[in-house]
Amino acid sequence: MNFEFMVDQKRIPVAIEKTSQGWEIDLGEAKVVVDAHWISENCVSLILEGKSYTLHVVPVDNGYLCYVQGELWSLGRPTQDLEYSQADQAGAVGDKLKVKAPMPGKVIKINVQEGEAVRENQTLAVVEAMKMENEIKAAQAGRVKKILVSVGELVDADRPLIELEEE
Repeated sequence: MNFEFMVDQKRIPVAIEKTSQGWEIDLGEAKVVVDAHWISENCVSLILEGKSYTLHVVPVDNGYLCYVQGELWSLGRPTQDLEYSQADQAGAVGDKLKVKAPMPGKVIKINVQEGEAVRENQTLAVVEAMKMENEIKAAQAGRVKKILVSVGELVDADRPLIELEEE
């Protein structure tokens, strides 16, 4: 299976093949073998170079959103034109001033108030998805213009959570 990651507008081709030892992943410059087992519908247990990881996978229109060790990655098929960047990984998809949910989940904490100044990478809210707490961070410094959700609310992927404005 051939996929590609989009990171900072750069396409990274990835070939994945099932072998007797696990999954061989060819990143072009390096090959690794990963032992992977599905824990649930959207959760995979991985062992890579003797280290254990839990990968959360959410299907989206263009492929998949993958969340592992506090980082959000997009994975799509090579024929797709994905426009993900570091801003997406920080919790904002597209416009950096609209902070969106990276995956479906439940808002369990809002750390800011309307009118409050925020710095880049500051945790604005926490969304629980697949029994993991995902910190939603500001992609840039600004001021909270409007909080669009409340604690306890269920949100879909890409749902606007908080709107910022430039200072």
